[in-house]
Order: sequence, then C-alpha cells, then structure tokens
Amino acid sequence: MSGARDIRPDLILKENTVDYFIHENCTGCTACARKCPVDCISGERNVLHTISPIDCISCGVCAIYCPVDAISDPDGVMVTHLKASAVSKAKVVEEKCTGCEFCIDICPFDCITLGPSSTGGFFSIATVNDKKCVGCKLCETVCAKDAIYVERETPFLLYT
Repeated sequence: MSGARDIRPDLILKENTVDYFIHENCTGCTACARKCPVDCISGERNVLHTISPIDCISCGVCAIYCPVDAISDPDGVMVTHLKASAVSKAKVVEEKCTGCEFCIDICPFDCITLGPSSTGGFFSIATVNDKKCVGCKLCETVCAKDAIYVERETPFLLYT
C-alpha cells in the first residue's frame, strides 16, 4: 500500500489556510484516523484526537466520516457526518482513461484496479471499488488525463 501515505511534506502547498480541526466533543472513536488517507490524525481510543496541520491535505474525509460532527473545515464551519453510502466516490471517465496506473499507485485504500473497458476498447481502464473508496481525491490529483474525479466541493490543497 504505497503512495498517499508516503506523501512528502514538500509537495503540500498551502496559502494561509487553517486546516480541519477536531473539537472537544470528539469521542475518540477513531473513525477519522481510519479514513484519513495521509495518516495525519493521532490520538488514543476514547480520547480527543488531533490533526497535524503540517501533514493535512485538507481533503475533508475525516470530517465527513466523523459520527459526532466534531470536525470543522478550514472556514471554521462544523462539517456534518455523511453515511458511507452518501459520500461521493471516485468515478472514471472511460473515454479518457489510458490505464497509466498513477491513480492505483497513489490510492492508500487499494480501491482502484485495472479492468476491461465496458466498450471493449484496447486499453484496460481504472475501476473503483466503491466499498473501499473514501472519496479523498488523491487519485484525481495525479490523473493527467482528467479521467478520474470525485464530485465534492471540498477544497484540495495538494499539488504534485
């Protein structure tokens, strides 16, 4: 499982932002830490967790998976929990995908694989396992062909 969890801090560019923040009503359930694609959340079970502002890529995954709405976005707005089935997952535009595997390499949850095109094209294309995908957008950031995307308005501050 290489890729996103090995992102170098020098690739993270931020412009005077305050990242996601975990508030006192955190129950320490660990949902945010388990879903974080870059392992920037720490804390013991049943204890308030913290987010490392140096490592956070502002994808917002921690906040949308937090069951007690204890995480605010960079604007200070508390983010409302979404059920896993309601979270936007990565989608592939088959006509644009060339099977380069960059999205596969960066995915920390191993939810992207290559498979046959539904149109019977020559190239294998990326396919996404919705049950594993958390919608972090890392795959979107590395796709030079704009062939994979996550429909979510969350600002994303990682540039490669």
